[in-house]
Amino acid sequence: MIEKSVRIEFLKKMHLFHGLNDIELGTVADELQEQSFDEAGLVFKEGSKADTFHIIFQGRVVISRQVKSKEIKIATLVKGDYYGEQGLLRNKNRNASITAEQGTIILIYNRKQFLAAIKKVPSLRHNFEIMIESRQLGQQLKFNWLTDNEVIYFLARKHPFLLIFALLIPAIVLIPIIGILVLAYIASSAMIGLVGGILLSLDVLWAVWRAMDWGNDYYIVTNQRVIWLEKVIALYDSRVEAGMGTILSVSTETEYLGRILDYGTVVVRTYTGQIPMVYVRHPKQAAAMIEEYWDRAKEVGRKANEDVMKQAIRTKLGLNKPTPAAPPPPPATAAKAAKKPNPLSDLWKNAFRMRTEDGSTVTYHKHVYVLFRNLFPYGLGIVGLTILVFAWRIWFGAGMPLWLGMIIMFLTLVLFGFMAYQYLDWKNDIYQVTAEQIIDVSRKPFGTEDRKAAPLENILSTEYKRTGIIGMLFNFGTVFIMVGGAKFDFSDVADPPSVQQDIIRRQQGRQQKKRDTESFAERERMSEWLAMYHRTMDEVNREKDQSRGPDSV
Repeated sequence: MIEKSVRIEFLKKMHLFHGLNDIELGTVADELQEQSFDEAGLVFKEGSKADTFHIIFQGRVVISRQVKSKEIKIATLVKGDYYGEQGLLRNKNRNASITAEQGTIILIYNRKQFLAAIKKVPSLRHNFEIMIESRQLGQQLKFNWLTDNEVIYFLARKHPFLLIFALLIPAIVLIPIIGILVLAYIASSAMIGLVGGILLSLDVLWAVWRAMDWGNDYYIVTNQRVIWLEKVIALYDSRVEAGMGTILSVSTETEYLGRILDYGTVVVRTYTGQIPMVYVRHPKQAAAMIEEYWDRAKEVGRKANEDVMKQAIRTKLGLNKPTPAAPPPPPATAAKAAKKPNPLSDLWKNAFRMRTEDGSTVTYHKHVYVLFRNLFPYGLGIVGLTILVFAWRIWFGAGMPLWLGMIIMFLTLVLFGFMAYQYLDWKNDIYQVTAEQIIDVSRKPFGTEDRKAAPLENILSTEYKRTGIIGMLFNFGTVFIMVGGAKFDFSDVADPPSVQQDIIRRQQGRQQKKRDTESFAERERMSEWLAMYHRTMDEVNREKDQSRGPDSV
């Protein structure tokens, strides 16, 4: 049985109980039931009645769901996580099955007790509401850019008051439009009615556009990063993010009306600036939620280092059993004969490629739209000269004079030369992401080359933007990478969200490799010192025993 004081300290660290004093926390701690699993077992089954909420005090649980008669694993939750919120504020059945691993301890909150508690402590309801809203939004939306083992903890959009405010102006404009339609009815004028109908259609479309625009901005906190998604339909698309390790502080800002309606701005400050989550509901609870997972990320890192250090010391002292050698790999089979390369075919295939991957190096070129946009004036000039040649023959019924034909041929060659220059200029501007660094190369044909590079581990934040109808239609934009005080711009690249993800994945791999290398060196140094201390103490004890002689007691 977990002691009450231990339960209270555990609950204090959870955003769900933010704002409760020790007496209120003590009441909750007394009401929580405890369930232990000496062996792995089912907690509850999908479709069963939901009347309890569960918090993991120790161990791990696996969430699974039945999909077409097949059990699909959804996620793994650990200490401090929770599930079963449908059993508190929503009278629904379980939407997934939960299985606990061996050694797991779960704290259970009963629905009746919870409903009685929120009457005494209203802020407790707000804490749970923001969690439930995040879970529900997460189930509705699918973000294919999330990495493996990345879990969304907080997901919110702007307060519904902003939606009402966004629809207010179209509603005001609707009043004179109704007047025009009434006038058309009284005067029996089809023309006025047509004008009123067109204006009414435009106003409705405007209102729909503003409503959809309100619903396109999201603020997300995962176990790895903080993200701000912003989108203006057909005009703008952006994602700003920063890793959990770059967060410096979390604060809230509210105005008078915001305090009445319970909305405000949560400001997450990082090394490179700040990510403002504007007009979110329950800002204090949201900030507490972000702070909890920020602290948890740091605690997980510290705990992992401690465990690895403990194992390294035990190995140095010879307390760990040697691990058996891995079996030799099976003999390699003969590879199929490689297809004979075709230089001309490969040249054509790569002529307009915007992304190529060679091993761990990814190379990006600007979108082909940028190339064709730069080629368009010269191509238009060539088409104009061609039309001039045919028009001359049709108009005069004879060929051009030799001197005029030579001039047109010379101008055509010049225009083709400029087009070739533009193509080489487009092809020579490259952006690269390797296993160790990002590279920006700008090289003018027959001219100078400007090359910038920075280590992946020094990246502090990334952001992408797609602007304008053309950028949204052809899916190209700019990826901004903040490295210390410098800023890299991968301009006009195709599919900027994918480019951003390429950078993030390689950055995470590089950072993990660097951490592993540094941790290994530190562990070796510390474990060697501790092992030496242990051996020295053994020698000192033996010397003391010898100095006492055989007759000493």
